[in-house]
Amino acid sequence: MINQSAPLESKRLKDTEFTLYGWNTCMQFFKNRPDDLCRLFFSKQRSSALGSVKKWCAVKKLPYRELDLESLNKVASATHHEGVVMVVRPIIPSSIYSFIKTGLGKKGIAVALDCVGNTHNLGAILRTCAFFGVEGMVISNQEGQARLTSSAARTAEGAMEITPIYQCTDLASALRDFMLRNIYVIGTDLNAKQLLYDIEIRFPCVVVFGNEQDGLSSSVQKRCDQVVRIPGTEKIQSLNVAVATGVILSELTRCRGSKK
Repeated sequence: MINQSAPLESKRLKDTEFTLYGWNTCMQFFKNRPDDLCRLFFSKQRSSALGSVKKWCAVKKLPYRELDLESLNKVASATHHEGVVMVVRPIIPSSIYSFIKTGLGKKGIAVALDCVGNTHNLGAILRTCAFFGVEGMVISNQEGQARLTSSAARTAEGAMEITPIYQCTDLASALRDFMLRNIYVIGTDLNAKQLLYDIEIRFPCVVVFGNEQDGLSSSVQKRCDQVVRIPGTEKIQSLNVAVATGVILSELTRCRGSKK
């Protein structure tokens, strides 16, 4: 007899549970959201270092188990787990409306992604946002936008627990709403005439990064106060979007710290 409810149960688990792996990723999660831990798996080498987590699991009656390498690879569905895997309740991105309503700080910076499709780039951008103290990252639920997967969390090295993530249905409309609240919107495009270092940057601001192949969509470009590019030697056409994020956020951080 075929169990027709099995696919439905699998979908429910996917919606309510999320697999994290990697030492920094898992430990940052446990620091921020220990009550959302469901199960813990670890290697023999990591056992002693996870003493406080195992104690938490024992007190909360949560399953925890030491596994061999092959079993850990299977649980993580990856090999880069560094000896620790946690099954947790997922982060649910907040609505963009709450972010727009609350606004940014006087010199706040937010990042918005226009259909950045690679999960590793998404994770790397999150990590960069956390490093530079970005107040929020905006992603759309449009087709082509990478999702918050386990591999994105692994690449983010714990930043998914630090940088608030907001979701919108239409990025161009969200940027319009930011502009109505006097938030400066900067787009990035390798064909832009303006150079990053030549414009006068106003704060608070949102910086928008486009799709890896096509850049910013035309509807999003129309919602930008300025569209800029990073100058280079032109021996290679462009930077990886995650690297470009680091360059631009570094410059914005320098500008907002300047006394001029």
